[in-house]
Amino acid sequence: MSPSPARMGVVALRVVRQLKRDRRTIGLILFAPIVLMFIFGYALSGEMSGINIGLVDGGGHQLLRANLESMSDFDIIHLGSESDAQRLIADGRLDGAVVLKEESVRVLLDGSSQQISDAISTAVQTGAAMEAAARAGPNASSHISKRYIFGYDLEMIDTVGPAVLGLVIFFFAFVVSAISFLREKTLGTLEKFMVSPLSRVEIISGYILGFSLMAIVQSATSLLIVVFVFGVPMRGSPITVFAVILLLGAGALALGSFFSNFARSEFQVVQFMPVVLIPQIVLCGVLWPLQSVPEFLRPLSYVLPLTYAGDALMEIMLKGAGLADILYPDLLALAAFFAITLAAATLMLRREVG
Repeated sequence: MSPSPARMGVVALRVVRQLKRDRRTIGLILFAPIVLMFIFGYALSGEMSGINIGLVDGGGHQLLRANLESMSDFDIIHLGSESDAQRLIADGRLDGAVVLKEESVRVLLDGSSQQISDAISTAVQTGAAMEAAARAGPNASSHISKRYIFGYDLEMIDTVGPAVLGLVIFFFAFVVSAISFLREKTLGTLEKFMVSPLSRVEIISGYILGFSLMAIVQSATSLLIVVFVFGVPMRGSPITVFAVILLLGAGALALGSFFSNFARSEFQVVQFMPVVLIPQIVLCGVLWPLQSVPEFLRPLSYVLPLTYAGDALMEIMLKGAGLADILYPDLLALAAFFAITLAAATLMLRREVG
């Protein structure tokens, strides 16, 4: 039997009528792409800013120094010695440093972010070229040397791998939790728990604990692939990395439980995914550093959990940081995210069922 356009039209008309009755889906279809396109457009069109550079002025190089100080991308911190610059870069308080001497220029870099390192190197080379032109000839330029405090041997996959690891865990934990929790309500299982002696906190916590078993398996698998297949360094403790991933996963599970209260079908859960996940990719330094996010959007970056998870994983895996090194602000921010989403999911459960 050949396909009939009339019968296909009947099916299409039924779908349209069903969507017309679902205001929540219509809102997501109309407004979610607008919001996401604005975020993408502004995030990708922004120039770098807020790059912290140490400047050790040993004399000379007025044009190079003036070029660095005139760039809005950089926040210049004047230092007394090269050892101070090395220490501050090692502590993560500087993104790089420039040491000016009479006959040479030394650039100290943190290779854990190649985009920032390239921006600093380009600015120094531009200033050196200005000096060479002022002295009438390329041979008049000063000798420029580079030294990487961290990451001289890092490749692009090494610098983005830790953040991508956190993104994968967050994505699957959120999706599994939201869909599974919605299915529990649809099948009536949740109502049975509600008439039991269990409190709402115990119900939500029990669900999250059960989903965490899945998150543990996913975390272990993803970590092994990142380290042994793609060769991302593991200079810190794998146990500390695992602790960060599990804390992030617990927050994503609680967030999925919270969002499941706003969905009536799995189709709506799927529509929530880009709204929740794309800002994490664009604004949290997964594929490019936070310094490239426009300043008016950057406060939003600091309320998203993947910003802190990515920073913690990078510090552990690439720099060998310990638990005390990432306690503030990364671990505290992730713990606060989990507590807030757990409380929100519990309150929404009361409003929905109670």
